[in-house]
Amino acid sequence: MAALCSFWGCDKDEDHLSEAVLASANTLNFEAERAAEKIITIYADADWVTEVPDWVTVTPNSGTGVMDVTVSVTDNMRDGAEDNPRKATLVFKGRTLASRAQVLITQNGDKYRDVKEYTAGELAALADETVISVPSAIVVAVTTKGFVISDDKNTDNIFVSDATTVAVGDKISLLGTKSSDSQKLATVIDCDEVTVLSGGAVNYPEPEDISAKIDDYTSSKRGYVTVKGVFNGSTLTVSEDAKYSVSVVDAPSSLGLSALTGHIVTVTGYYAGLAEPVQRIMATDVEDNGLNEIVYFLENFEWLEPWSVASGVGQTVETDNLDAKATALTSITVDGVTAFDAVEKLGYKFIYDKNDNKRIYLQQNYLKFGKTGNHAGIILPPIDGVPEAKDNVTLSFDWCGMRQGSGKIDPVNLIVIFENGSDKVQIDIPELGWEDGHKLEWVRAEVSLKGITVNKDTKITITQTQWEVGTANRWFLDNIKISEPIKL
Repeated sequence: MAALCSFWGCDKDEDHLSEAVLASANTLNFEAERAAEKIITIYADADWVTEVPDWVTVTPNSGTGVMDVTVSVTDNMRDGAEDNPRKATLVFKGRTLASRAQVLITQNGDKYRDVKEYTAGELAALADETVISVPSAIVVAVTTKGFVISDDKNTDNIFVSDATTVAVGDKISLLGTKSSDSQKLATVIDCDEVTVLSGGAVNYPEPEDISAKIDDYTSSKRGYVTVKGVFNGSTLTVSEDAKYSVSVVDAPSSLGLSALTGHIVTVTGYYAGLAEPVQRIMATDVEDNGLNEIVYFLENFEWLEPWSVASGVGQTVETDNLDAKATALTSITVDGVTAFDAVEKLGYKFIYDKNDNKRIYLQQNYLKFGKTGNHAGIILPPIDGVPEAKDNVTLSFDWCGMRQGSGKIDPVNLIVIFENGSDKVQIDIPELGWEDGHKLEWVRAEVSLKGITVNKDTKITITQTQWEVGTANRWFLDNIKISEPIKL
């Protein structure tokens, strides 16, 4: 019950009331017992009056112009114990509806004094801000921000925003407040108690496959769903034509998503709403269906590990360390075989100027080419099985230019040359374009093989163009691949 008090009395003419009223605070909070008074300032251009909740006292309760007022509350007690928390709106008003300053008054209490018990399946139907007790629920999914609970019958699934460590299959009890998230899906927040009662396993229902209806799917509940697509490092692409993608929300590291970029994966879990253009899922399982590509050729030089270990070479690119050790392939021997000979034994050939094959170096399982005044490149081994007349087959590789001590980046211009008899196609690789001092990092180069024949008789060369210069044009090479993406 609110009381309206006027400086002149409620029956007086309100012509003298203010056209504008403001308050120095929007909210005030008080302890349940022996709460200290609070002072706020009222700003008005004339007279103002108040509407006051019956458990709140404002002194003075009316005034003129700018004035400080004191706000106090009665103890929030019932039968000798703290009552439920309460809140009400204190209004400082002038002549019109526009000339009102509202202050939300909240008072602490025992929010669990009259709490009722609910099952997980009953929570979604409750009004937001309902205080709840759930004596028994099953944890069916875990995220980095909380967990999803259900009941024995999978009636409904509710996200609990809480940092308590739980595991899938745990039977728990909790005290908290029912709310709704930004997707208008039921959530439990402000948990004051989460207790793990026992462990166990989850009997999941059959998931609904939403892959074919990803652009149209919506739900007001956290249903158990599954979807298949290509993972790009942050979202799942279901098809090339789909408008919406899929995000695995707050995925724990145990799902292993970080290693699945470029893979076709099947994600199963609980629907977490639509944040256009992204459908959201809290995952319970991620199935790796392999890379989203057909690989016709792959070279990552990991097999050079014995030579890398034997010579103690470093990683210039990964560490951005210009002094990381790089040893000539011709100078490293394992079981009587040099690294240079081991590479050529697999069908590779090296090209180099000045008859100097000592300017091709090994770092930790990748190659470095050239030094100041000396230049080199590589010819790939014969490659068979690459289909012709396909538009989406590519040759790709990682590369990086070297940085000089002055900070200047070596001005490397890489090219890829395809030779089939007298037929020769040269593709320029985009320059790095880095500013002086740029931190070294791998750059992915991609060359479309559209209209280019690649078979066992094709000579493929990766090299640089500036063979005649006497300056530094050093570069690194790794992860060479010829592949074709799989169309979903």
